[in-house]
Amino acid sequence: MDQAERSTQRAVDEERGPRPRLLIAVSFYKNAQLVRPLFDALVTCADEIAALRGEVVCYNDSPGHALLAASLAEHVPRAAPHFACHVEVNPQNLGFVRTMNLAVADAVARRADLLLLNSDAVPTPGALTEMLAVAGLDHMIGFVNPRSNNATLATLPLRAPSATLPEWRALAALLPRYSFVPTAVGFCLLVRWNILAEFGGFDEVYGQGYNEENDLVMRAARCGYRAVLANHAFVWHEGESSFATAEINRDRWEPANRAILDARYPEYSAVTHAHYHTPETLAEHVLAATLPDADGKLDVAFDFSSFRAAHNGTFEAGRQLLQSAAEVWGDAVRLHVLCVPEVYDFHGYAALGMPRADPHGTTCFAAVFRVGQPYDWNVLERLVARAAVLGIYMLDTISIDCPQLASPLLYNIWQLTLDHADLIAVQSAQTFGQLRRRFHIPPDALTRVCPHGLDLDEYCLPGATGAPPPAAGRILVLGNHFHHKYLHPTANALAASLPDRAIVAMGPNRDGADRVADPGAPVPFIDAPNLHIVEVGSRTDAEIGAEYHAAETIVFPSHAEGFGFPLLHALAACRPVFVRRLPVFAEIRVALGNTPNIHFYDTTDELIARLRDPPCWVPCAPPTGNGAARAARDIHDALRLALTRVSHARIVRRIRAVQMVSALAAQHGPPPPSDTKAAAAARYVALRVERVMLRALQSRALYTAARLAWRIARRR
Repeated sequence: MDQAERSTQRAVDEERGPRPRLLIAVSFYKNAQLVRPLFDALVTCADEIAALRGEVVCYNDSPGHALLAASLAEHVPRAAPHFACHVEVNPQNLGFVRTMNLAVADAVARRADLLLLNSDAVPTPGALTEMLAVAGLDHMIGFVNPRSNNATLATLPLRAPSATLPEWRALAALLPRYSFVPTAVGFCLLVRWNILAEFGGFDEVYGQGYNEENDLVMRAARCGYRAVLANHAFVWHEGESSFATAEINRDRWEPANRAILDARYPEYSAVTHAHYHTPETLAEHVLAATLPDADGKLDVAFDFSSFRAAHNGTFEAGRQLLQSAAEVWGDAVRLHVLCVPEVYDFHGYAALGMPRADPHGTTCFAAVFRVGQPYDWNVLERLVARAAVLGIYMLDTISIDCPQLASPLLYNIWQLTLDHADLIAVQSAQTFGQLRRRFHIPPDALTRVCPHGLDLDEYCLPGATGAPPPAAGRILVLGNHFHHKYLHPTANALAASLPDRAIVAMGPNRDGADRVADPGAPVPFIDAPNLHIVEVGSRTDAEIGAEYHAAETIVFPSHAEGFGFPLLHALAACRPVFVRRLPVFAEIRVALGNTPNIHFYDTTDELIARLRDPPCWVPCAPPTGNGAARAARDIHDALRLALTRVSHARIVRRIRAVQMVSALAAQHGPPPPSDTKAAAAARYVALRVERVMLRALQSRALYTAARLAWRIARRR
């Protein structure tokens, strides 16, 4: 509230006269055992209630119940020295709704704000003061709930139902002072007296109860009055105990009363359903994951949801990081892997002792670290609602730099990712420089250059064992089907210019002779007797390693790399390696003590000339202690730092940005999903179909056929 609003509010208060008192109304029906704990809590808050000019009225709605009468007679006098407190005995059982309407009439007559308190609710010190303070922040706030352990939308979303009060307070401390909500919960409900005077109390059409408070809130809401949660006030709630002995059939009254509510306020269902998907609510759930569980652990996930059951540098980088994290991150975290079952099995993540988590699941994590930049909007939609800290390992910028790979949408996805990621990590200084020159990186972003491990012992492939000595003149050329890898032109040029040398091209998806005509595909391999094609695909590490060790010289001709695992595999195999003069390779060479076994070239013609008299391996001892464990610790320390900076506001901004884009896209796309049984069944079937197709397309034959069919259909 700014100065002008305070002045206006002060003038209004002066016109109304002295600040009204607080009337605390508690209805008891039998349940004598609830009296003592409630009064224990009220007496603990005695100074607070007195300072608020509060008065407690206990309504005995079971006048013939001797135990309740005796318990009230015993405990009500405990309050007398501290604050006004008395018992009102109903002449007969009136039920909760009619009894609370007695309190409503009393509050209106005395111009007192009314706090409706269930007999099984236990206020904590400071809660009542904070609720009243929040109610005074905005003249349109009519209803205030505290947070609780068991109160539907007022419940703090901690993972452990038996969480202690300090744990509840720890989460509340991460939240803003208040949150607007579509309705309120009657367990501990503060209502401004003017709301009751203007709109009345509970409609007795709701009989014994259920939905009467929702009706009142919606009645006032149509004139703009709001319900809020006082996030820093906490009231423990046993739940259902206050009505446990009442003759109220929930299964009968709740559906019937809900039908009345929906008929009167058709908007109720939509606004309450939407509340659970708002950025503010989702942010609470991910913030809860930042608090250690009963074992003192945080759940952290690596997002490998875009990985495939195949070999490449990105997938190798992910597994290396995962294995090292398992070894060095300690017992304070519990690691998970977000991936599909096929990827989990293919890459052997189970052997690392980490459970798989469904990429499309709802489990929240303290942090999610994604290896690889996102190419699919769905990745961001999933991750922003599952992680308090979102870390991203941006590997390179090639997909933005190559026009056949780039698109305005992809650029925007990456920019939004950089705008909202809590940690932006890159694998080389070169990549960081490229990102800064192509994108805006927020000044307050946490950025880290975290190269992968550079201990060559970690890059020895199992094919080294028992491998034959290098064949004289055998040249291994590494890459894949992407143009920038330059595998096909390099292998063709070497085969044509060095006919007496065996040229092995390792990495393409399939031989060029079988490739479907595609103007976007690289040039096919030439038909030369000295050119041999080795597909990588699903080959084992041992089979790949054998190719390294059978070569005399290795060439990695890529024009653009963010790091370069093939370079390190070549050096680990004790083979001289030729690479283009890229800054990242210069970084690696320096980190390896300026090893003489990395040879730079600028053009393919220069490469051919130098390979006519290839260099020999020069034995050397590169520095140690710079392995994958160091890289994993770098990531761990950065995520820990990001967790100290976590905030509800930042998470809300991130979720809202993604939700807004999705909502705008949906206006021009298919209709949004609904919550009907048919829609739920459709989503279930769609997810299963997706998983089946992922398995099916692992087959090269099926993939080729599907791709050809798509091209034919697209041209029609």
